[in-house]
Amino acid sequence: MPLKSLLIFFLLLFIAVPLRAQSDPELPTVSGINYDDTVNDSLTNSAFFDQWRIDAAAGDIMVVDMVASGGLEPLIGIADPTGSVVIQSVDGEVDGRITLEYTVPQTGAYTIVATRVGNEKGSSTGTYFLQVRRANAPGETGVNQYQEVTFRCENYEVTTAANLWFQDDTRENMIFRMTVYGIGDFEPVIRVRFNVRNQEEPFELCNTDAELTVNDVFTLPGEEPRTITADNLTSVSQLLINGAEDAETIQLTIGSKDGKPGRYMAIIDGFTIDQADDIDGVELRLGPLAASSTFITAYMVATPNSRLDPYLTWLEQNQSCDDAGRGDCRAVPTFAGAGALLHEGAGMNLRGDRSDAGLILATGMPDPINLEMTSRSGQTFGGYALVLIGELPARNPSN
Repeated sequence: MPLKSLLIFFLLLFIAVPLRAQSDPELPTVSGINYDDTVNDSLTNSAFFDQWRIDAAAGDIMVVDMVASGGLEPLIGIADPTGSVVIQSVDGEVDGRITLEYTVPQTGAYTIVATRVGNEKGSSTGTYFLQVRRANAPGETGVNQYQEVTFRCENYEVTTAANLWFQDDTRENMIFRMTVYGIGDFEPVIRVRFNVRNQEEPFELCNTDAELTVNDVFTLPGEEPRTITADNLTSVSQLLINGAEDAETIQLTIGSKDGKPGRYMAIIDGFTIDQADDIDGVELRLGPLAASSTFITAYMVATPNSRLDPYLTWLEQNQSCDDAGRGDCRAVPTFAGAGALLHEGAGMNLRGDRSDAGLILATGMPDPINLEMTSRSGQTFGGYALVLIGELPARNPSN
């Protein structure tokens, strides 16, 4: 749809649509939202747009992220306090994600319109996740505070995509396997650091190797399987930590060689819910460059022969998920059919199903994301893997 036609259509929405009940799925949602809030909703043929209203100050760099699932082609518009649409996003692909950035010229109430490609003439429907965030500090006009964070590994400068800290319940012969598959230009590096009990010096290692991943097959939700061969080993990094029972909190950093952009799928297996009422915790932070324009999706996936029914909670947002793609988690793509065939160590065929939990995580800042993993209703137990699907955007040419 041409830009002029789209702007006219959005303007008609503000003229013709009264406030409607958010509880009726056949009517558009019209509701308030604040910076750093995350919302899930759905679009249908009868309710093919929603309006999210936010109070913004002059100079705010407003960034809106929208992620679609269930067949939706996402589209975003922003209207100023007069109701005039001032900017629109690009057309999103089916089950795609789009980002729209806008510098607020004057203080007032703005409206974010979440809709579909084609608007009233479009045909896609489905669910979506939306977050609005401020990319600069309050009162800091036009200054984007995100900066690339790098570290050295071998002969490479590595850009941080994500950091996480975790410690499972101590048990004999603990082993953690950490595997990161890169997609696009992303060339994974894993850096691990932890204190060893009864030793003064911490253990630290960075890794770019993955020789034992040849013939691994990994599958992202809703995508075709990808196979690792001897010709694409630079797209994988893998570490195996034996004797992890002697480690205190493990810090894991995921990065990309020379800041090469792209997506990645990280699998950390070795976690266990030992008893039905057991609780594990992980602290996750996106690197500043990644936090500036992307989000990360976390899945808790039961391992083979596990009796566990995973349950995942994002503590800061009080969001929980039992089954990704269903119920309150319907905006999160299901992990059914996704997973990986891993050959390192004892090997494992990690295959997701509809009972695996997942959450889309976006803070708009490299702030802590605290995840809590347990069993549904505290009634099951067994092993599981934490799967992270994220992205590192292209670095700023000025960096």
